[in-house]
Amino acid sequence: MGSEQSSTRGPRYRTFAWQGVQLTLPTDWNLTVTRGDRKAGYLRLSDEYRTRLEVRWQQGKRQGLLSRTVDGYIEKLRKDARKEKVSFSVQRGLKLASPPGKEVECYRWTGRQQALAMLSWCPHCRRTTHLHLLGEPEESLKNLARTVFSSFRDHCEGADELWAFYDMRFRAPAGWPLKRHSLKAGLIRMSFGGRGRSLEFIRVSLAGTLLAAKSLAEWFGEFYGKPLKRKSFRISEQTVKGHDGLMLRGETSLFFNPLKVFGRRRVLRAACWHCEPKNRLMICALDAFGRQSELFESVLAEFDCCERSLTDVAFREKK
Repeated sequence: MGSEQSSTRGPRYRTFAWQGVQLTLPTDWNLTVTRGDRKAGYLRLSDEYRTRLEVRWQQGKRQGLLSRTVDGYIEKLRKDARKEKVSFSVQRGLKLASPPGKEVECYRWTGRQQALAMLSWCPHCRRTTHLHLLGEPEESLKNLARTVFSSFRDHCEGADELWAFYDMRFRAPAGWPLKRHSLKAGLIRMSFGGRGRSLEFIRVSLAGTLLAAKSLAEWFGEFYGKPLKRKSFRISEQTVKGHDGLMLRGETSLFFNPLKVFGRRRVLRAACWHCEPKNRLMICALDAFGRQSELFESVLAEFDCCERSLTDVAFREKK
């Protein structure tokens, strides 16, 4: 699960990660809006009452000095405040954080609300990122801003990339972009890949209700039926991540995969399990050419559902 930190006086924290942006945030902040992709995007996180953090990023050539970018943003805010006849003040050059490998400028502005902000440029991934931590004008935000801004990362360092939001956590290959996603209340579905390969992480709520009148295998066949079309496959009951589950191995039929004749097999590997402690159904599925056992087992091992999944092996045959 997401790593959590706590203190007797302060809020609990956990890791948030999306499109390479990684931050340590209070546990009651959740993703409410996301737009764009790895090259340019926006996300918003909120608590029960209001927006608490906004993050914008743009990948590409550096657009002048950071200070000039901040100048332009502040001037726009100042004009908006004049139109609304609201007092507006700014503090520049704050020493809130120095994330490793980044050029940053931190500042504070106050109008109808206040924001502690950090503008970052990373020469490694060529990403400019603007973070705004929001609160009421009289609210004390500096300690929180130091925690959040100091934890900021904008790219992964290894071969796989962490994704962590709500209480969902997994790792996907760094070179596999997010193709599409669904963040509904009862269904989270994250699909990565492209060019003949696909990797999916799925979480479905209310498992007890869904399995009340059918088996796990029956539910999986109905829910995941479309990817199983035109494939020959076998499903076996196994213990997956410490829970009752299924393992699937399949191949695209020769008619729909003529390259199989030349040794280019299109293989489907999938795992489905019932996480009783969280009352959820989980699916991890990889559809790609070639031998994919090592990759599939690696991503499955990192796909967490509850504390039990952290201590149990990824899967094993049922006795």
